Amino acid sequence: MKYYVEYMSSWFDLCDSKQHFAIDVPQRALSCPTLLNAIFALSSRHLSLKGKHFDTWISNHYHEQCLQQLSSISSDSQALRNDDLLAATILLRTLEELEVPLLGTDNEGHLLGIQVFMTAHGDASTASSLRKAAFWIGLRQEVTMAVASQRPIKTSLNHGFVDLSFGTADDDTWANRVIVHCAKVVQFCFGKDHHSLEEYRALVEYEEGWLCARPSSFLPIAYSEPDPSRGEVFPHILYLNHAIVIGVVHCILAQALLMCYDPTVPRTQELAPLSTAAVAVSMPPRKLKIGVAGLGRMGKRHALNFFQSVPHAELVAVSSPDPKEREWAQEHLGASGVGVYEHFDDMLKHAGLEAVCIASATAVHAAQSIAAIDAGKHVLCEKPLATTPEVSQTVVDAAARRPELKVMCGFSRRFDESYRDAYAKMQAGVIGRPCVFRSQTCDMLDPSGFFVAYAEFSGGIFVDCSIHDIDLALWFFGEDGESKVRSVSAVGITAVEPGLRKYNDRDNAVGLIEFTDGRIVHLYCSRMMAAGQEDTTEVIGTKGKLGVNTIPVANLVRVYEPTGIRHEVPKNYWDRFKNAFTQEAIEFSDCCLDDTPVPVKLETAVSAVRIGAALQESMITGQKIWFNNGKRVERSQL
Repeated sequence: MKYYVEYMSSWFDLCDSKQHFAIDVPQRALSCPTLLNAIFALSSRHLSLKGKHFDTWISNHYHEQCLQQLSSISSDSQALRNDDLLAATILLRTLEELEVPLLGTDNEGHLLGIQVFMTAHGDASTASSLRKAAFWIGLRQEVTMAVASQRPIKTSLNHGFVDLSFGTADDDTWANRVIVHCAKVVQFCFGKDHHSLEEYRALVEYEEGWLCARPSSFLPIAYSEPDPSRGEVFPHILYLNHAIVIGVVHCILAQALLMCYDPTVPRTQELAPLSTAAVAVSMPPRKLKIGVAGLGRMGKRHALNFFQSVPHAELVAVSSPDPKEREWAQEHLGASGVGVYEHFDDMLKHAGLEAVCIASATAVHAAQSIAAIDAGKHVLCEKPLATTPEVSQTVVDAAARRPELKVMCGFSRRFDESYRDAYAKMQAGVIGRPCVFRSQTCDMLDPSGFFVAYAEFSGGIFVDCSIHDIDLALWFFGEDGESKVRSVSAVGITAVEPGLRKYNDRDNAVGLIEFTDGRIVHLYCSRMMAAGQEDTTEVIGTKGKLGVNTIPVANLVRVYEPTGIRHEVPKNYWDRFKNAFTQEAIEFSDCCLDDTPVPVKLETAVSAVRIGAALQESMITGQKIWFNNGKRVERSQL
């Protein structure tokens, strides 16, 4: 339901400023099982198509529940006047459309159902506002299907609330007027063999009248020509709201059809109708053209990930100031046409580049993110955004200036199957009310001295290492968890790397976060594990406990020997979470292509850095740090 309300409901309310499908429909669903099941069927199907680990069986199950009732009401006049069932049918028609590429055909079953519902309600004067809203959605669906299959419109346009006048009205009404006009044009083009010149001229006359009478709000508020150097073909046109865009699109469609079916122009050959399956198959999915900045430990992995494992992304460029890293890129990626750049700013100018993944040194994360945003690119930035909350906030501010762009900080554990399953179980109440969150990030010992050199720029072990655990705690305890933090304290030691002290860092540390509601977060981070990567989490509730990876394993192989039984452990963070990194890249790419919200709020990344930096300071100074409503205060101010 949350996914439907926050994301999918807007699909239906494009020409409905009253937002019936976002506000009214969810409330009605509480007392109408069929409508509720329709919401669940549609949402779960879309989530499964986006690769979010929803089994397609879930959608099929809810869909079947709907069909059991809807299949028996075709002759029940009372049921056909039920607005809740009509709304359910609207949702199921969208589900039907989603499944066309999967099934290879469209039987239009629910589209026909919408028409039956609308025909059954003969008196337009008594039609509810929800029924009217449903009619307009159904008509848009019908126009789309009729054009795709080049067939006549089946929906009746003879309803009392259909307004084709040019009188003063809101944007929704003006959009609906031209949608009806478009439906009439479709009917003219595909509804008969003989195209009357008189009818054609009447349609052209209405179109001209609509264009002359439309309010000034239907004019673009911004326009820019396409930039061929970026692979752009179409201009950028910005309108005030969705209803205007839908109206303009239907107007353009009507104009194109009238141009093709102008009876005054001789036609040498009839166009053969295309099936919707053929249309779907003939249009290959668009891929997000992305570049990767930085080719160090994580950068190489991100580059190969986007290059090999993300279906809807195409790696087109990489950048690194290090000549050895660029040499690696030329060897592994250059032969496939990936551009290799020394300077990040030059990569941003790569033709057609749409997004960047920033995996460079932490010290330049914020600057490169802001530069990419200012250049109009979507951004996936490795954690953290910066080593201080103040600098991290500058990225949030830059993103706010370009709301059309997707900007996300990569907290990979949110995309791990086990953590998602644990979160779902916690949300379902399996362990009661969660009270204690205990989590650790422990790297395998690296005797090369890498972590000592890295500490100069990393922000310290809590900002670099425990940042994942802090983000998990905010996720599990609520996205606004930081505003409920009461205090943080930490201690640390240098057990194997005394050189860390000159950078105010430690190789082992324990942190404690107290929330105002009494909940506790316990963190442990280390750079000296002997066996391998040991990242584990426990969530303790009033009725039970959830454990994630409490016994780290690289795979399911066990070695049975006279001395005992042993198994291997992941050697590094990537080995443990490589599937999560792939899922993160997939979901980020899909958000950019589909214009949907990113799964991790950017503001949360600032909160995580604020808490991590406070823990780091507490570890060095030995002082407990206090907060009030997200702001740091002195103990005496509480």
